[in-house]
Amino acid sequence: MDIQDLVDGWSARMARSRAETQMTLGKLIAALEAMPEDADVAGLSSPHSYRGYYSDLAFEPTGGTVKAVALLTECRATMGQVFQGYKGGDFVMGALTPVWVSHYGTTGKKLIALRQDGSIETTDDV
Repeated sequence: MDIQDLVDGWSARMARSRAETQMTLGKLIAALEAMPEDADVAGLSSPHSYRGYYSDLAFEPTGGTVKAVALLTECRATMGQVFQGYKGGDFVMGALTPVWVSHYGTTGKKLIALRQDGSIETTDDV
């Protein structure tokens, strides 16, 4: 086993640990599927590799709202897609990928929940 295998294994374990304390792409998709398509939800767009953990996914906050169906379409399109980390590396996003709210190139907040009223709950990474 080489050093890269050890680092990759450690990184995967840490991602699983983060996924236990925040929304994942799969959980976000499920929450959106449970909402009416025309429901207004917190404006999230422009998915990208998260600056804090390149293997994680981030959405930029828009400050407004979007229709649930639009965000759902964007989330589904992200599944299996390869994103490049801020300083390099290729990362595939999947159902177990932790989700963050942040602008590209910055750290942000953990996405904890998408509520039925369309608002989101976030928290700092502690």
